[in-house]
Amino acid sequence: MKTTLKFFLAFALCYWLFKNGQLDFSLVTKTLNSGYLWVFAITLLVARLFIANIRCQILLETKSENKISFSKLFAFNAIGNFFSVILPGSSAGDVIKFFYFRNLDKSLSATTVASIIALDRFVGLLGLLGIGIFICCFQYQSIMALNPALLTFIIMNVVLFAGLGIFIVVIFSNLINREKLVSKLTHYLARWPKVLGPLIDMLSIRLSFKPFFYTFMLSVLNQLLLFICIWLLIKPFIPLETSVLNIFSILPIGMIGAALPITPAGLGVGHVLFENLFKMLQIDHGASLFNLFFIANTLVNLTGVIPYLFVKSELKDRQETP
Repeated sequence: MKTTLKFFLAFALCYWLFKNGQLDFSLVTKTLNSGYLWVFAITLLVARLFIANIRCQILLETKSENKISFSKLFAFNAIGNFFSVILPGSSAGDVIKFFYFRNLDKSLSATTVASIIALDRFVGLLGLLGIGIFICCFQYQSIMALNPALLTFIIMNVVLFAGLGIFIVVIFSNLINREKLVSKLTHYLARWPKVLGPLIDMLSIRLSFKPFFYTFMLSVLNQLLLFICIWLLIKPFIPLETSVLNIFSILPIGMIGAALPITPAGLGVGHVLFENLFKMLQIDHGASLFNLFFIANTLVNLTGVIPYLFVKSELKDRQETP
């Protein structure tokens, strides 16, 4: 029932945008007929899958006793991406990944797998916010001249980046005395065991500087490809004088909002959010522009059904084999 309501909300928001003339599906056809920028955009989306897979492999191998199969991990990540499209929110795909990742190496406990999936998500988000801060600082004068209200998003970028960075250092690095931290958490959170348990489980993951640096840089590259992909898709439909860096300045908050587990793959919610974000840059039809990325990204993620069918068949054969 809950999932049905989320789908209903997503389509209701899209219908409302369409009826108000803010969602123009003809841009999809125009994109296909306006050159080959969309081909490069799709290529970047596929490249992002490989980069994200390398990042996840590095994190898993910090705790696994054996080398993680790149191809098997890629298939499992693709399956997770597939379910993030058909289920509400990108976190739904992480739940699916959890069950598959446990088959990668017997030395990986359920707690370890869950913590690494969370860490992978955190590092990816840190890279997204890091790019946002760099661009906002570099383009500060231009952004303020365009719309002073965008200062709110700059502050949000900085606060979220700082908060997430501190959280990662405290929970996953070797810089903090774990015994004292566990003792304090147990004392202050004893009444909330559902919160205390996962936090203590995460503290079992220790990440040294080298793997963290590599995964962070991969996250920055991954998010940069995402930004370029969006730019390639919307470039034919925005004013020529619009700065690409101004576009990049709103993307971190927009992508975080679209990823919230409210509707499947941000359908509807992302459209409404980007409609308002693009208006702040004095660009009309923001929902239609986001829709171009939404369709391209959805098509790429839906290819995860292919490994899903193969893996499902393989697991079924194993169960039937005496």
